[in-house]
Amino acid sequence: MKRFNTIGVLTSGGDAPGMNCAIRAITRRALANGLKVKGIIGGYSGLIKGEIIDLDARAVSNIENLGGTVLLTDRCDEFKTEEGMAKAIATCKKNNIDGIIAIGGGSSMDTAKAIGIIIENPEFADVRSLEGVAPTKNPCVPIIAVPTTAGTAAEVTINYVITDAEKNRKMVCVDVHDIPVVAVVDPDMMATMPKSLTAATGMDRRTFGCLSISLG
Repeated sequence: MKRFNTIGVLTSGGDAPGMNCAIRAITRRALANGLKVKGIIGGYSGLIKGEIIDLDARAVSNIENLGGTVLLTDRCDEFKTEEGMAKAIATCKKNNIDGIIAIGGGSSMDTAKAIGIIIENPEFADVRSLEGVAPTKNPCVPIIAVPTTAGTAAEVTINYVITDAEKNRKMVCVDVHDIPVVAVVDPDMMATMPKSLTAATGMDRRTFGCLSISLG
């Protein structure tokens, strides 16, 4: 695995229990290992706007009992465009972010994969060129995935789905270079989800598991 020195931490999608605990733990452990930690404010919207802060021990002190996420979250349509993706990648490079920790649902993981792939394979700067099986050569920047929902398995698969905003369609991308290096799967992250949603996503995950077994 490629060594990284500066990690970017973001929360994306809807709020979930445990997000602040995750931010705190990630920051403290990273600092203890000599890494720099950048907090991305407002999810992928903040990555486009360049809203980045330095996270240190004091910045994450006593946040574990706060609701929501101190880094805030947002659903960003601009990110679905080539221009938005280019801005996000430029922000990563400007802040020397060479590792990404994504806390959120399946779309959050998928977007991190696309960013990570393009950073290390700039010839695929047009995100639409990643559709299907893209012949990338380099592994994406290291990604640590912390899922807050179940069902997509985006944190452990080579697939990801991104949106072509120009044609208003979703694209399926398959790339062996995009798998997160670590997936932190904690059911407590879904503790306050509606029961019906928890059951639905859980059954979805079980179905995929059975399918994987049946296909060998």
